[in-house]
Amino acid sequence: MTRTALLPLVALLAGLGCPLTGRAIANGEPATAAQFADETPWAVLLVHGDGPAGCTGSLIAPQFVLTAAHCASDGLTVLYGSRSREAARRVVVREVIRHPGYTSQPITNDLALLRLAYPLHVRPVPIATRAESWDLIRPGAEATIVGWGATPGVAGRPDLLHRADIRFEEVRIMGTHIAYTAPRGGPCTGDSGGPLLITGHDGKPVLVGIASVTGGNLCDTGGGLAGYTHVAALQAFIREHVPDLPERLPPLEFGKD
Repeated sequence: MTRTALLPLVALLAGLGCPLTGRAIANGEPATAAQFADETPWAVLLVHGDGPAGCTGSLIAPQFVLTAAHCASDGLTVLYGSRSREAARRVVVREVIRHPGYTSQPITNDLALLRLAYPLHVRPVPIATRAESWDLIRPGAEATIVGWGATPGVAGRPDLLHRADIRFEEVRIMGTHIAYTAPRGGPCTGDSGGPLLITGHDGKPVLVGIASVTGGNLCDTGGGLAGYTHVAALQAFIREHVPDLPERLPPLEFGKD
């Protein structure tokens, strides 16, 4: 359940324990066809059977999707290749690999890999290195979040992927989470497992976090707190299971001839 009071950021980090609940990305809007093709072709939707509910995920290698551990369970199907759930293609998940340190109370190491039945011909999203994350994640930084979460005032889940551009008012990396406050934009139900993106030193979006928990009234009005699993902090687990994960240059190497 979502916390009802707007807690200080450090207090939230000390007591993280509730997976995302609520409504859609606050103050978001549907991704255009061009935005999806150019910026987020790797964004995928996780569903059970033909049900509308599910989580969001990110293709990080041809045969692996990264999502939240609290989203990972047997019987998942991945919808990919389109911003529209109705137009997307389907591939079944052959193996669910939760982080071995995942706990739900308090919520920590909220990360999982989904091995697909076959590799996809889709451009994966790059993952920030630890050094890059520490350099990019700071107060005042701009970021983007995306997901297929429910839309306020509309019955059921949206057909189209939604996105929101945000600016951190306060942000901290503590434990296995990135937690931030933002006056507009935040993840909610259905956006669990979705990406937190920041423009990297090469000028392209890079994945730094996975939607995990929220606090305050973030889902309804955009004001509140969001907790994202810090992907770079758990990169050893990812690399252990994803042998073809692309390497990224250290921050200082970008831009060199």
